[in-house]
Amino acid sequence: MPARRLQAALRPDQPPPPLATLAQALRDEGMTQAALYRLFQTEHARSDLDELRLEALAEAMDLIWGGGWAKGHALFGQELSQERLDSE
Repeated sequence: MPARRLQAALRPDQPPPPLATLAQALRDEGMTQAALYRLFQTEHARSDLDELRLEALAEAMDLIWGGGWAKGHALFGQELSQERLDSE
């Protein structure tokens, strides 16, 4: 289950995770861009995460969103928009 995999990667007893790798794996397994972004966004909203984990989530979210945020390393061919995020 994607949420459990992300939560396991964010455990405080683990070093800050390479979340872009997890995001890419979930994409390759068929997760849509909007669903993947929402998953990472939900975890980013948690209040119990330290700054390193929040930063790792934010960096992965930039790659998922795409466009200028991804600085040429977007995980999807099309930039996500708020409209698409809200409708999918």
